[in-house]
Amino acid sequence: MAVGEGSDLPRLQSLARESGVSGHVHFLPFIAHDELPNAYDHCDVFAMPSRGEGFGLVFIEAMARSKPVIGGAHGGVPEIIDDGINGYLVGYGDIEQLADRLQRLLSNDSLRREMGAQALAKVRREFTFTRFLSELNIILTELLA
Repeated sequence: MAVGEGSDLPRLQSLARESGVSGHVHFLPFIAHDELPNAYDHCDVFAMPSRGEGFGLVFIEAMARSKPVIGGAHGGVPEIIDDGINGYLVGYGDIEQLADRLQRLLSNDSLRREMGAQALAKVRREFTFTRFLSELNIILTELLA
């Protein structure tokens, strides 16, 4: 499943046809934010190996739905994905590495479930509003001291 209507959509649809996987890839239009949990629930793996991702809130959203994630090994993404634990980091443009990581996850139910469980645990441990508020208070206290 691919979600969104970016300028790269025609190229991706063409690539899916040319590579013979168009029957397995569903291209969905823009989805409202409140409908995203349903999309995450219907996928096995979340992958977005883009080169322009700063922090990557979408990874946290997918991880909160117990999905293993695959993202680019740059920017803020390595702060979210623990390579080999809750997902995989791949080099931008490394198609072989991306295909390998997707194949690993899609062919191994127990690995996918374990990484999904680790993903959810990390979200619950590190990406809660309570933790954000606590860390913000520490920063503000230090600035005001």
